Amino acid sequence: MIYKNRLLKTIRYNVKATTVSPLAIRDDEDNIKIDEFTGRVYIPGSSVAGAFRNYYQNYIDMDSDEDFNELFGGKKSGMSQVVFYDSYLINDCVEEMISSRPGIKMDPKRLTVESAGDAKKSGKKFKRQFLNEGLSFQFIFELNNYEDDAGKFEEKQRKFEDLLRALSIGDISLGSNKMVGYGRFKVDSISKSVFDFTNINDLLKYLLRETEDSEITQDILCVNRETSKVRFRIKGKTVTPILVKDEVIRLSNEPDGINIKDSKGNYIIPGSSIKGVIRSRAEKLHRTFPCIDEKIITSIFGIESKKDDDGHISRLTCFDSLIKNPKKSIYNKIKIDYFTGGVMQGALTDDEVVMGDVEIVCTFNTSGLNDYKKEVGLLLLVLRDLCKEDLGIGSGYAVGRGYIRADTLELYDGEKFLFDFESPDKEVLKNFDSYISSLMNVG
Repeated sequence: MIYKNRLLKTIRYNVKATTVSPLAIRDDEDNIKIDEFTGRVYIPGSSVAGAFRNYYQNYIDMDSDEDFNELFGGKKSGMSQVVFYDSYLINDCVEEMISSRPGIKMDPKRLTVESAGDAKKSGKKFKRQFLNEGLSFQFIFELNNYEDDAGKFEEKQRKFEDLLRALSIGDISLGSNKMVGYGRFKVDSISKSVFDFTNINDLLKYLLRETEDSEITQDILCVNRETSKVRFRIKGKTVTPILVKDEVIRLSNEPDGINIKDSKGNYIIPGSSIKGVIRSRAEKLHRTFPCIDEKIITSIFGIESKKDDDGHISRLTCFDSLIKNPKKSIYNKIKIDYFTGGVMQGALTDDEVVMGDVEIVCTFNTSGLNDYKKEVGLLLLVLRDLCKEDLGIGSGYAVGRGYIRADTLELYDGEKFLFDFESPDKEVLKNFDSYISSLMNVG
């Protein structure tokens, strides 16, 4: 076992990274996780280790398993060679950094009927609490070199530094709600200290926490690393007003409904809203066309674990979309009495809607799939509807709100394909068609 071998050397990596999307690290009561002794927000080292290990096994060392993993340990290889410390928030004023968004509990069949007596059942509305983007965390990792690692340690160091690159491009996300774009980081700086335990001076420095950091940010981040996932990117603009309502209490002189904003005051389309309309349209296509079977839907959006098979989470991640160059306007409307079907007296409301330029980004995790052309083909069909003003986002779709006209649709699957709606490229279109036509293949 590795822990019985002599420790010869350790490399300590000191990483400073900033959130570029909301971050949800919650305790058992769904509150933001705070260290009870220091009062500081932190990310448990176990959470960081789990995210890194999952990515390592799916994209860097796909032959590794639970029994043998040369970097993270296993039943045969003993303890992990990487030590993950708790990561603490550098910023102060925690109360001003916490925000929330409305959400609703969903069950595997997408029912939203309220179940009395159990707050975790579907149909229950809740507040999704998170830390705002733009917050800095300090990460500390230690990569250990044991006696039997002769000739292997440099390769393990290369693989671990590749994990840091994956963190920097957003392929490794931390915390909850990762499937709607939470938990992404931008790496600001990386430094490392090397301790040779065969040298008494280095051993004392390690014990006294005396470090001689060397800056390696450029050495690691300058190496170009494309995402390991299939990525979709839409660039375009809204053609009708959009409203994804933020459920906050408003003053009497403010609109009754206003679009959700991020912590910087920018209007956004939440990743959860984008994913919701994609799933709704995908399921509609499944019900309409027999060739789109349920396995494709569950492969994309996940399935509940049952006794006879293993469930898995959604492979599709949708990120928040910033509405750039926003133009606001106020729409007045009346409220309908659902009992009489008529106008509810004294219930005139007004909504502040917004229009502007948008960029929608989604990624599809292909880990565990030998062939994923059908899944990508179905997503291309749905995104085509979104690009061509046939799929609305947000509230008011029945009165024509939330439609987008795309300028370009980009697909990255090992190589980049860019489709321009104004001047279509036949080769790119042929490539897109190859994914879509795979849906007709039975089996």
